Amino acid sequence: YPQGRVGREILGGVSGDGRALGGVEQEMDALLRGTDGESVMRRDARGQVEPSINLPVVPPRDGHDVYLTIDFDLQEIADEALSDAIERTQASGGDLLLADPRTGELLAAVSRRKGGVQGLGAFIEPYEPGSTLKPFFVAGLLAGRHATLNDRVHAENGTWTMPNGRVLRDVHPYEWLTLRDALRVSSNIGMAKLADRLPPGEQYRVLRDYGFGTPTGIEYPVEAAGRLTRPASWTDYTPASLAMGYEVAVTPLQLTMAYGALANGGALMQPRLVREVRGREGETVRTVSPRALRRPVPKAVSDDIRDVLVSVVDDGTGSRAA
Repeated sequence: YPQGRVGREILGGVSGDGRALGGVEQEMDALLRGTDGESVMRRDARGQVEPSINLPVVPPRDGHDVYLTIDFDLQEIADEALSDAIERTQASGGDLLLADPRTGELLAAVSRRKGGVQGLGAFIEPYEPGSTLKPFFVAGLLAGRHATLNDRVHAENGTWTMPNGRVLRDVHPYEWLTLRDALRVSSNIGMAKLADRLPPGEQYRVLRDYGFGTPTGIEYPVEAAGRLTRPASWTDYTPASLAMGYEVAVTPLQLTMAYGALANGGALMQPRLVREVRGREGETVRTVSPRALRRPVPKAVSDDIRDVLVSVVDDGTGSRAA
């Protein structure tokens, strides 16, 4: 590891007996692994080895070289930034991903857990995303023409009891909000009140189309699919829960790619860690090109959501991220 700990959770390792252990080393082992050479040796009467040029020798052959999408400078910055944040907040761990939304390339990927490097938790540990899922619910409303950003909803001054008895609260009390403002200030009540406008099948489909509930296919030996329950198993609570980002589990990688689709005009890109593979003589064996998987919602809807998210960091709940 010539760069120390930087990037180790991406690279993986190799055991003393040559076995690939985790990371890109394990995922790309068939390409990286070379072939052993052979040498026939002769021993004299005392057991001393006598190399002989007359006996056949098979030279070892190197494996291929795998070139990653990771930018080392960004990886180093991300590594230090995450470590500083964990120390400052006394968290037990954290993840930080940087991706190019136009290509799906991961430019930096860092995970930290107590006890040292445990692989990329950003790929393998799902969590409940909460309010970060709200933009995709709103996108479903807009795409299905069940609402517009100017539709108004009463936010009940911060506390609302749903017809099923569930009590919802917002961090700050509001009265009338447009859908645009409900997303900008991340109103749970506003989202929940509009949840019954979106049929369960459509709500499930738009979340699935954004990549939730299924592995992304990243070049890594293990990846979690997360959890997105089919509508047949939903309860009366589920539509509102999903609108607020609950009853669902996603990986940081899935969420990063979904936000990339909002940023690039609506195309969900295949995430990539590998840019190309070169042979023993430096020739290009494989080039991995950017690939759009699908467009979950029309471009106009994606652009509208993106513009609202700009206001989230300008004067909404994410101003510290501006």
